[in-house]
Amino acid sequence: MRDRLVTLGLALGALALFYFLFLPKPKPAQAEAALPVSTELRPDGYQAAWRWLRSEGIPVAALHERYDGLLTGNVVRSRSGNILLTTLPHELPARPGEATQLDQWVEDGNTLIVLAALDDTPLWALTNNSNPVEAVGRLTRLKFTVIEPEDEPKKQASHKPIGSVLKGLLQLQSRSIQPSGDHPLLNQVKAVQMLSEFPASRWRGTPMDRSGVLQIGEIAGTGDAAMWLRRQGKGQVITFAAASIFSNAVIGERDNARLLSNLVAWSRTAAGTVIFDDAHQGAVSYYDAKAFFKDPRLHRTLAWIVLLWIVFVLGVQRLRMRVTDWNPVDVTAFVGSSGEFFAATLTSAAAGAGLLANFFNSIRSRLGLAQDGAPPWEWLSAHAGVSARDLIELRRLHARVQTGRSVDLVRLQNLLVQLQGNVI
Repeated sequence: MRDRLVTLGLALGALALFYFLFLPKPKPAQAEAALPVSTELRPDGYQAAWRWLRSEGIPVAALHERYDGLLTGNVVRSRSGNILLTTLPHELPARPGEATQLDQWVEDGNTLIVLAALDDTPLWALTNNSNPVEAVGRLTRLKFTVIEPEDEPKKQASHKPIGSVLKGLLQLQSRSIQPSGDHPLLNQVKAVQMLSEFPASRWRGTPMDRSGVLQIGEIAGTGDAAMWLRRQGKGQVITFAAASIFSNAVIGERDNARLLSNLVAWSRTAAGTVIFDDAHQGAVSYYDAKAFFKDPRLHRTLAWIVLLWIVFVLGVQRLRMRVTDWNPVDVTAFVGSSGEFFAATLTSAAAGAGLLANFFNSIRSRLGLAQDGAPPWEWLSAHAGVSARDLIELRRLHARVQTGRSVDLVRLQNLLVQLQGNVI
């Protein structure tokens, strides 16, 4: 019983060591948050926008590859007139090469819509470690800096009771984006609602280069820019400083759906497709190690394997080796096995040549002759112990060996033993 307990302890220790060294640790918060993908039915998803566009006869597609898939034609039919809707921060950040490929796709006559969680903070944005400001800047070529509050509002906020501060943190923050000028994208759009589950900072966006950037929307009540339009080649990049405006929770509020309708009508051609960037939120078609290790089927399979292994170790495997008596090696069997090995390797002619050479060399050694394996026929013919019949048989077998023909090794060995006993 003690041996089994020790074995169980060692088995559990080995499993714990394997877990800490090799398996990535799950993040419970990621399982609770709904990611902004086209298949998500919870408030932060885009399933409502997906179904609405399809009901209007507008082609929609979900991107499950890197951005290079946009250039290969595997996602959409038309090379231009398409719309890609991507939400930041990304769960799988875009690689530097991808951003260059996305720039080429936009310059070919397509539209990139970037929804960045800057002025709003949804729950899913807190579950990844990527830097949204840097990623947004790379995709939109806009530099975002935090707008520091003035001293007086900061001073007043410091005197608020702690209870009211905590209550404000737990309540949904609702703000709106309003037009800052006349533009076809904002036709019949008076206010676009956005929701923030947590407090968000205020941001200012400025162009990184000399290309013209048009500011067409701002946060109501603050005047902070929240919507930018920039031409890029034959296409354009439209940036929002909010990630929630087209989500399931608010797509039907105020003029959010009208804004999406204007974006599609203004940017898409007749053959164009509205593409939802699901790949960079983790819904990829290629191998993803994180998704593999988060799959509950893997965890259940590993649990069954561990359980069966422990049962095998404790119940089936013999814990003590049975002590057996010493069994010496059979010399005869060893010699027989060695003989079978050489017999399977050498031909009978080669083996016969070896037997004859040894026999002749033993005679030549007694006579003081060179041991070259040459047969001393004259000496054997004159020896009284060698009969004429045995000498004739020896000559016959020697002739067969010299010509490479097979011989009866047993008969040859018996003849040589008999002659050796008579002459030596």
